[in-house]
Amino acid sequence: MAWSISGAVQRCANRRVALAALVGVAGCVAGLAWRQARLAGLELLDTRGWYTPQEAAALFDALDRLDGDATFVYAITALTIDMVFPACYGLLLAVLLFRLFGGGAPFYLLPLSVALADVLENATVAALALSHDGTPSPLAWPAAAFTLAKTVLIFATLAAVVAGAALRLRAGVRRSA
Repeated sequence: MAWSISGAVQRCANRRVALAALVGVAGCVAGLAWRQARLAGLELLDTRGWYTPQEAAALFDALDRLDGDATFVYAITALTIDMVFPACYGLLLAVLLFRLFGGGAPFYLLPLSVALADVLENATVAALALSHDGTPSPLAWPAAAFTLAKTVLIFATLAAVVAGAALRLRAGVRRSA
């Protein structure tokens, strides 16, 4: 049997996998909250909708002023906690959308696309942080594009979840009427 995304999501569309993904999301949220506190609440690149190379450089300069390890902490957490996070929330939301739409409409691809954009964003942000020399880097442009794609896809995913839940609720009300 050929491997397919639909088949893989279908095999994962059970409570045990959803619970594991939810626990992973909770753990990552705790880790990212620690990072945010450790980095003095600065607005990090992955929480912005868009940024320029100058804005990215300004953030890394601010992190360098915070302490000698702050930029490194940002880079390392982008490559660890912030890489696990998209896998967890992407799987959780893909399973939810698969269950809401019964696999008929491939809305489960939305959160997988968000997760991919997030992973690419994290890799480029980490590269930016580790290579920061005090000047703006053109690598910030693709990083910002991945951030923008992630942001747009998150809203599309949440809209699909709301629509799927509303359709499921409406179907349930009709059956009970």
